[in-house]
Amino acid sequence: MDFTTLLLQLKNKLISLEKEGLSYLNIEKMPEAEQRLLYKGLEEIISIESSISSNKKNLPLEINSKKTHLEIFQKEHNPPKKLSNKTDCEILNEKETTLGKQQTHAEEFNQEINKNVKKNNIDSINVLYKKFESCQRCELGGIRNNFVFGNGSIESEIMFIGEGPGADEDKLGEPFVGRAGKLLTKMINTIGIDRQDVYITNIVKCRPPQNRNPTNKEISCCLPILKKQIDIVNPKLIITLGNVPSKTLIPDLPGITKVHGQILQYENWKLLPTFHPSYLLRNRASMPLAWNDFKIITEVAFESLKF
Repeated sequence: MDFTTLLLQLKNKLISLEKEGLSYLNIEKMPEAEQRLLYKGLEEIISIESSISSNKKNLPLEINSKKTHLEIFQKEHNPPKKLSNKTDCEILNEKETTLGKQQTHAEEFNQEINKNVKKNNIDSINVLYKKFESCQRCELGGIRNNFVFGNGSIESEIMFIGEGPGADEDKLGEPFVGRAGKLLTKMINTIGIDRQDVYITNIVKCRPPQNRNPTNKEISCCLPILKKQIDIVNPKLIITLGNVPSKTLIPDLPGITKVHGQILQYENWKLLPTFHPSYLLRNRASMPLAWNDFKIITEVAFESLKF
């Protein structure tokens, strides 16, 4: 009798015993004929198991060891690779091609993210402009010709902040378009940057009469707009032009003649105070100082130097 048949008989015997309320098999009370069959079957099982155990000892270690479910799965789903006749150069070229494709996909993904960020920034800056273009929070709103919000690249690493619009700016609705603006543009171009690639705005968005300094009340009305502009552009470097914007963002600063050219910290942004172009038009002797300040701009914004 093979051991499979024997086990089947034992299983049936146990089922019949369970029905009678017993949970074990009493071999001694079995009929002698059944006992002989049972003992014979058990001897066959022991003999077979001994044979299997003996054969295992003679097998290679890899076959003799138990395989995990993961190994079996990997073997089934990842068949052995065929030997390749390709040269090392061909294999290397294939790897470089694969890496190049991966890099291309990564670049495309980053470009898509940058497009979304740019679109969100454009939307945000337009919403901000629409919200305040008709602002009448202070008396300047009632006497202006144009609300001078700001212009330039909202993706720029550099942001210039002046004091307030002059007559030309009030007329055209753009910052720094008069004589001071032309000088600022020339200085920006001299350090190898196009004006359109920076963002330019002012502390106040409406022209104070006779180009006087804006009052604290006028500044406080426009400051939330400016801070939101800074958040949206998120430049690596803010350049404040003159005392008014410098002291507005960092109130405890000394005068511009003492603090110009120093890299300071305003909240999350680096800040570089320098002279206002209008001041330079009246004080040509300060031009070399301003030029030295401007040379720092590219070092901080594009070379990520630590100060």
